Amino acid sequence: MNQYWKNYYDINAVKFAHSLMKQVDRTINGVEEEQSEIDLTVAGLRQVLNLNEVDQVADLCCGNGLLTSAIARCVAGIVGIDFSEKLIDCARRFNTKGNVQYVVGNVSTLDRAFFSGVNKVFMESSVQHLESDELSRLLHTLGGSPNVEAIFIGGVPDADRLSAYYDDDRKMAFYRQREAEGRPHIGTWWSQSQLQRVVEDSGLRVRFLPQDARLTSAYYRYDCLIERPSHQEISRPSQTLTSKI
Repeated sequence: MNQYWKNYYDINAVKFAHSLMKQVDRTINGVEEEQSEIDLTVAGLRQVLNLNEVDQVADLCCGNGLLTSAIARCVAGIVGIDFSEKLIDCARRFNTKGNVQYVVGNVSTLDRAFFSGVNKVFMESSVQHLESDELSRLLHTLGGSPNVEAIFIGGVPDADRLSAYYDDDRKMAFYRQREAEGRPHIGTWWSQSQLQRVVEDSGLRVRFLPQDARLTSAYYRYDCLIERPSHQEISRPSQTLTSKI
């Protein structure tokens, strides 16, 4: 995760000290999202990961803990990790519960020891801040952590729907200019085929899921569930797995 994004969120943490949502870009055209967006995201996470009161969970790129603290209500324990010390400081001040721990760190360089007490993992609306090699390292670490049963990656910007988001010449020119300047607007856009290659290279399997249509991001983002393949799947040629929830 490059220094650009760390600086970006460190600045956000100070600039938007009055707004936990703006700190972590939970905005629509610069305006804070409705609470219903958070509620729908949390409900989707709980459903797809089948979270319950015995689960030990890791929230990767947790930011200021908005989702971490919400998920904490339905699990035994949760650890949130983010590379922004300033966001973690906000998380510890405003989103702390008895079963929550926050850690400063880079998710792409974690070792297996970090996941030793974890059985489910999620990363929401932040995989765009990882390059392909960084995500590959993370997934290889998770693949080598036998206690981790399932990984949810939510809010993936879909490269095949880039033009649905930047939907006129002015917006597309803005996107290209920011990319050329090394100041990406959103980050890495992942096609499902690209993400599938990275996942399968780590020895895992992926099931792609449409976002809840009520989410404002559903027209350009998707979710996915990553698990270990069954013995039957290991012996079969790989294929794209799709599903609806």
